[in-house]
Amino acid sequence: MAQPSDIPVGSQFTPDLVDLSAFLDAIIKHSGDKPAMERAIARSPVRIRPYRRPPTRRQASLPLEAARQYGLIEPTPSWEATARARGFAELEGDDLHRAFARHILLNLGGLRVVEAAQQMAHDGLKITGDSLAGYLTDQGFRVGVHNTAINSLRKWLAEADVFPKRRHRAWEVDPASKESLVGMSDETIAALVGLGDEQQAFVESLCRIEPDGWYPSADVRDLTESIMGRRVDRANIPKTFLEPLHEARLIEYTTRGTSGGKTSHLRTTDRFDTEVLGPFMARTIKQLDPSLIAYYRRRPTDIRDDLTSKDRNTKGEALEALAIWVMRLLGLRFVGWRKRAADETAHAEVDVLLAGTLGTVPTRWQVQCKNTPSGRVSLEDIAKEIGISLVTKATIVLIFANCQVTAPARDYAQEVMKHTALTVMILDRDDLNEIIDSPGRIATILRREAHKTANIPRHGADWLAR
Repeated sequence: MAQPSDIPVGSQFTPDLVDLSAFLDAIIKHSGDKPAMERAIARSPVRIRPYRRPPTRRQASLPLEAARQYGLIEPTPSWEATARARGFAELEGDDLHRAFARHILLNLGGLRVVEAAQQMAHDGLKITGDSLAGYLTDQGFRVGVHNTAINSLRKWLAEADVFPKRRHRAWEVDPASKESLVGMSDETIAALVGLGDEQQAFVESLCRIEPDGWYPSADVRDLTESIMGRRVDRANIPKTFLEPLHEARLIEYTTRGTSGGKTSHLRTTDRFDTEVLGPFMARTIKQLDPSLIAYYRRRPTDIRDDLTSKDRNTKGEALEALAIWVMRLLGLRFVGWRKRAADETAHAEVDVLLAGTLGTVPTRWQVQCKNTPSGRVSLEDIAKEIGISLVTKATIVLIFANCQVTAPARDYAQEVMKHTALTVMILDRDDLNEIIDSPGRIATILRREAHKTANIPRHGADWLAR
């Protein structure tokens, strides 16, 4: 069975086929009566381009099925217009199309599509509906290739100037229109998406409370615990919750310590718009990949500086950025995270799967970044990666080690390559610094590693020489 799409279907529901205002009027007028809806939307003023021949029953139903996925018709057998549709119907012209585009961005996966288009453009990749759908699906955000859904979504966003209406450069994002519709800058989006689960729940609590003036942070924390269903970090509220939001310029805060029952107080800034942040925290943020978004806001030198940070979250994010940066240098595409570092390793390690063609050879890379400057890569670390490669189906295991690599670890990697078709490459701290100083050096370093691999006698083929 095909996996459901993470964006709405769009068959026969695009701005070049239907007039949105007239469509809304029709489904509200005939709410609950599907046959009457079908008759109304099949002709003027709803239908802009008339059918060449009377539509089949299936064709007549397609725009309504799309409208259900766009949140305009209730997802029940009743076929009733939603409250959202009735709200949209009160708007006209540009106001209507902007409100509908904002709904798509915040609630229907549209912002993830826009972010992906910006990422592909940043990397110089050719963007078509199919290539963008493949790029997103490789990341675990499902969008059908050779499907009308993504192009239909683009056309609705183009009505609000997020994309051009003309076919030339159809996927070129207008950052100003994007920011205007979402209601926050790229920097704020990156800051919010990069928050941990407890910190995001803290923002959600603030949205529910809507404090007027200075407000005790302990009360916000208590509501956060109710949302999370468990106690959250109480050791240092300013560092854990308040400072990240202050850096994002969403709040101001003051603290006089916790002795004698004193608590920190906060107040929201003009940037803290509950109407914007509420739906963003409730739905949109779950559709975005924090590591991908954060990376495209960072420079390689920032990554190196953060690798030595005393803050474990910062170190972990630097590792994720490093993995994505390696991906771009090699011309590979992102497939997925093997595990989220924060979940199991306190940001000590991060693993990513990449795929692409080197020369004419298709490859699948399992990349592990180990950032424990005072630690080391052991034989056991290599053995673990080799074992996991059986599941990931990697052809190359690449280990970035911002630490020492033991001789037994290197020897074990050599032995594995003697007896299997797997390639294991280990880049240490010196290699890392060399690549950050001169990114083009990665080709030379990988050629060095490839040369070592080519000179290893593969015992599995010994019988050929006999």
